[in-house]
Amino acid sequence: MAPTSTVQGRIIAVQEMRFRILTADGRGFLFTLSHRAHADTSDLHRWHQHDNLVQVTYSGEPGLDSSVARAVYLL
Repeated sequence: MAPTSTVQGRIIAVQEMRFRILTADGRGFLFTLSHRAHADTSDLHRWHQHDNLVQVTYSGEPGLDSSVARAVYLL
């Protein structure tokens, strides 16, 4: 499995299996949700609606097709 990184932020957009988060310092990250992630699109929509803080563990380069959210957790 590819090396992973972690980022925290708020979900600002959800479209099908893709979502974007915004970090506290203003950086935006675009991810594709893995089918094996600990969350599904209904979770993403709910967390977006409630402006919840989430943590994303991902592999690949955010914003590119290789960027995959391996896990998304509510903080």
